[in-house]
Amino acid sequence: MEIRLSSLAMDRLDVSPTEGLHPELGILFAAMQDGTREWQAEIGEPTREALVWQPYANGPSIGGQILHIASCEAYWLLSLVERKEPDLANPAVLYDRTLDQDNHHWPTPPNEPIEWYFKVLAEARAETFRSLERHGEPSKEYTCGYGLVTYRWILSHLVEHDSYHGGQAVLLHEMYKKLASSEG
Repeated sequence: MEIRLSSLAMDRLDVSPTEGLHPELGILFAAMQDGTREWQAEIGEPTREALVWQPYANGPSIGGQILHIASCEAYWLLSLVERKEPDLANPAVLYDRTLDQDNHHWPTPPNEPIEWYFKVLAEARAETFRSLERHGEPSKEYTCGYGLVTYRWILSHLVEHDSYHGGQAVLLHEMYKKLASSEG
């Protein structure tokens, strides 16, 4: 059985630990940044209509996915680790307060351009970096709904979370484009 790798595998790809962070956290943060860069490039420049489009009533949307990613970073690192109250002026936190994933209820997100969404996420990511600088002991433990978790696990979870929801946003954009082209 022959296993073929894409031409991408022929290039040298690498992710180096982000400077200024504990090396274990630095590599995870760099991986998260690289994953975000990848799904943002894949998503392209969706229209405002595409950003708020929901495939079914109260379903997910591209904008909702991006706001949820940003809000979760604030929750895990600022609320759980630093015991800070959520910033209710943050549009991602406000959106996430109305979201009920367990019951598949995603409210319609703000009708803003993709640059606005990417800016909200970039601001959350900058705060994530500052939090990692302040509390960067990988094996420190915290108690949450999952039980006892390490700081390293929290950041690993955020890497997975970013990839999961970023991928959903890309898929939603592909669905929207396909639907729009079949209607047009």
